[in-house]
Amino acid sequence: MTNPFLNLVEKSAVELASSDRFPAAGHYWSQPEIDALIFAFAARRPLLVRGEAGSGKSQIARAAARHLNGGEPWVEVIHPRFEALDLLYRVDVVERLADAQIQQLDKTNKKYVKPGRLWQAVQCLQDHADAIPVLLIDEIDKADADLPNALLDVLGNRSFEVPPLADLTVRAPDRRWPLIVITTNEERELPPAFIRRCAVLNLNPPKADGAFKDWLIERGRVHRHLAISDAARLLAAEQVLADRHVAESAGYPKVGLAEYIDLLTALHELTEAIADPQQRQQSQIDWLQRLGAYALVKHAEQDQGRAPQIASQPAADAE
Repeated sequence: MTNPFLNLVEKSAVELASSDRFPAAGHYWSQPEIDALIFAFAARRPLLVRGEAGSGKSQIARAAARHLNGGEPWVEVIHPRFEALDLLYRVDVVERLADAQIQQLDKTNKKYVKPGRLWQAVQCLQDHADAIPVLLIDEIDKADADLPNALLDVLGNRSFEVPPLADLTVRAPDRRWPLIVITTNEERELPPAFIRRCAVLNLNPPKADGAFKDWLIERGRVHRHLAISDAARLLAAEQVLADRHVAESAGYPKVGLAEYIDLLTALHELTEAIADPQQRQQSQIDWLQRLGAYALVKHAEQDQGRAPQIASQPAADAE
């Protein structure tokens, strides 16, 4: 099969429709993202996306699924009580006990074994010859080390057994395997053996101030906030940068792309009905000065009154 990510173009954008799980969004393809997907697909390895919270890690899975099949990925969001077996299958013991009490027990267990997200993605491959499903395992660092360790053999062998179903072996046909995207905010270190079984993409924003603001503005534009002026986009980026420095110096988690998009979304909602571009721009700047802290100041010790000013406002634009 030809690698489906070879035709992706750097700096191109894709619109992601809203769904039951996700809001509408836009994704800006960077060359490292494209190359990481090309390698992960060719090597049949999961793609581990590492980076700070809110940097767009899980959105890579959405954009990849949109590119591959036009739909959404299978999603499993990890929480502290999540068990590795839940990703493969689970047994409905309550239903089984109820059936046993009324002497209607299904001794094959087929009624009680429910496929997990990985099994569902593999089943999609089995049912549709041309399918390339995407599985997003989000925030794997929320679980303890038992979860990634339990997945070592599954990821290495690309198959797993289901003991309650007479040791049924679940494997994808013709050596194919779903594209698996795993994200981590790196709150907990992952086992080295697990990382070795993954392609790894480090998705962190640029460190230089100017490059960071450009990075925000580039990615903000693909979210189609058409009524936002360039001056407001720049001021919002400067606000994010200022609060990012304050949080970092105090040892707090840093704000970033997610908060920047929140600011643009709020400005769009508040000012899209203003017809005059100059009035709309001024209103957006006023709202940023008034509301920016509520998007960016996440800790009580930070100064709520801090908001950067722009020395001179560029001429109004009509995006």
